[in-house]
Amino acid sequence: MILKTTVLALLISLGCTTAFAQAGTADCISGKLTTGTAEELQTLTDQLISRLPQKDFYLIGEAHTYLANNDFQFALIKSLHEKGIYNIANELPHATCFLFNEYLQTGNDSILTWLMPKASYAVLKKVREFNLTQPAARQVRYYGIDYLDADYDFNNTYHTLQWIRRQIPIGNLPLDTLIDGCLRKGQLLQQDIAILHTQLEAQLKSQEVIYRNHFGRYYDDLLLMSGNMIGNRTNRDQLIFKSFQTLYSILEKKQSDKPRFLAFYGIGHLENLGDFLIRDAGSPVKAGVNKIGIQYVNCLGGWREAQLRDDGLYQLKKKDLAELIRYSKSQSWKTAFLTDLSCLSFKTGRSMDAIFIFNSYGDRKMTSWKFD
Repeated sequence: MILKTTVLALLISLGCTTAFAQAGTADCISGKLTTGTAEELQTLTDQLISRLPQKDFYLIGEAHTYLANNDFQFALIKSLHEKGIYNIANELPHATCFLFNEYLQTGNDSILTWLMPKASYAVLKKVREFNLTQPAARQVRYYGIDYLDADYDFNNTYHTLQWIRRQIPIGNLPLDTLIDGCLRKGQLLQQDIAILHTQLEAQLKSQEVIYRNHFGRYYDDLLLMSGNMIGNRTNRDQLIFKSFQTLYSILEKKQSDKPRFLAFYGIGHLENLGDFLIRDAGSPVKAGVNKIGIQYVNCLGGWREAQLRDDGLYQLKKKDLAELIRYSKSQSWKTAFLTDLSCLSFKTGRSMDAIFIFNSYGDRKMTSWKFD
């Protein structure tokens, strides 16, 4: 009887300890969160940026397919623009981002219909309207530093070459012959892209004066394209970083101020790419990175079927992540952020500068994986 009583008391004690721990974590979180409605996303984003130290690279960790991502991207574009940040480094190859930029500059809606995957690209339309209120030197541009996906980006590369050919008269140079040969194929295969990239890089670097004069403002686009990897690689983040170094070198020569960046990447890249940006001796933004992770609570997402999901911050220890989700679900707010992360514990080697939470945000999932 004494043993049973002791065990029962111990179980009750453990239960109370767990409950008190949960309550303590929830109380800690609630005291540090800044919260708002869906309509107050811009206000919260402005507050978030004002509380973080100014850095040269804002790396946002997202889980793909959530409608919140493009809304948050546009809110950050406007907030960071006031800090002198106009460059978006993208989780896409530059042949795709080239088309984004041509749309932003021309407003030609046909460009959006060429893009794969199919989507409305509504955020690009918002960015174009925003750009029209800004001088040319302060307009937002997208730069692709990631790999070409055969399902989408070979198509986008073809349309990029087609667009450049329409703007640049044939000069009977080796790269004219190369580009025209690609266009005659009607579609590009992996071996075509591989040859294109190899020859672009070699010719553009060895004959820079000739090709800068010939391609004009498209020279740098073609150079950045040539360095993008084809297909995913095991050393993907290292190759992304290499493309970023190329991009930085390009922009450093073109922009009057030091180039600064916003980037939305899959949340796993906060550590992998983030480590290269922060610690690599060759990083032009070394020790100048803010890492912001997104947590989605009860939001619609998914690669195939839309489902209500809790997704995002796997870098947190399980107990703290579960408590953050549980607490968020008990609240009516839709948007929130934390810059004081002392309530939460990260797994070994993981860290962030801020967390943004979307709580039951959005009435559907995104049209494609990256853009709605």
